[in-house]
Amino acid sequence: MSGGKRRILVIIGAILLFVVLACLGIAAFTVGQAKKQFNRERVIFVLEDPAGDDYGPGTYKYPTDSIFDPKKEHFDLQKFSVSTIRDLYHFDLVFPRVTNPWGASEGFSHTMAQIYISDDPDNGRIETFKEGANVIFDPHHPWQYFIKAVSFNKTAVYHAGDYAGAGGRNSGVKAKLQPDGRTVRVTVPKGLLPGDPYNWRYYVIIGSQDGLGPDNFRKVNTTVERWVFGGGTDTDYDPNIIDLLAYPGKQEKLLGSYDASRRQQAVIESVGPSKITPTRWEKMLDKVIVFMQRMKVKL
Repeated sequence: MSGGKRRILVIIGAILLFVVLACLGIAAFTVGQAKKQFNRERVIFVLEDPAGDDYGPGTYKYPTDSIFDPKKEHFDLQKFSVSTIRDLYHFDLVFPRVTNPWGASEGFSHTMAQIYISDDPDNGRIETFKEGANVIFDPHHPWQYFIKAVSFNKTAVYHAGDYAGAGGRNSGVKAKLQPDGRTVRVTVPKGLLPGDPYNWRYYVIIGSQDGLGPDNFRKVNTTVERWVFGGGTDTDYDPNIIDLLAYPGKQEKLLGSYDASRRQQAVIESVGPSKITPTRWEKMLDKVIVFMQRMKVKL
């Protein structure tokens, strides 16, 4: 072999080696960045709710028992956010006051929350999973997923196709009061909530937890009693919802849209989708993470 041909082969070999090393370097960099992204908590939706509106449609009054003192703040949702980390979603609900009069291990037993997620305008349900909230959802945004956040190990995820008596999906699902004493965090494995969370719309409704109430809601009647809210009606048409995640000025109108005389429940609207836009890099890494999870690669 002549010297010229030998030099050409050496150059080609060097180029190929460079390409291989470059590919390996890019792969290592991508895996490293994916792992970093996988372990970083990232907020994907956030909305503040007006303070001091824990009065349903504007007329509800707290029960008279002393555990409801100071007759405000227990059910006043002030912020709702959704974040992602590793293979989990966190749903955070912030209140000015969170108490635990019945000693639940979750750190709260007074407040309850229900989070309905709309992921597809052409499929799903517009009625609540069980009777209790006494509302109907916007027909343009039916729900596909439902997260019921209550204490005593009953927090679970339901899908629109589940029957009313279903026990729900609770593997890896938990609710816990955070160290700040104001935030109830609901953690859900991503596998239970398929879809693109940046396109989700939310119905977030807050009630007073009652183990014997319809779907664990404490009822709202006409007259305030020791364990019953007042300012509503003695029917099942006024909402048993004390606070609703809504844009300013909307809650009173939405929750007050019921008509007991016509046997019509209130129709409420969703919020969303997210105003947070992921970067192309974040989108790519999310796909890498999903792929590596499917391949059972430990990150």
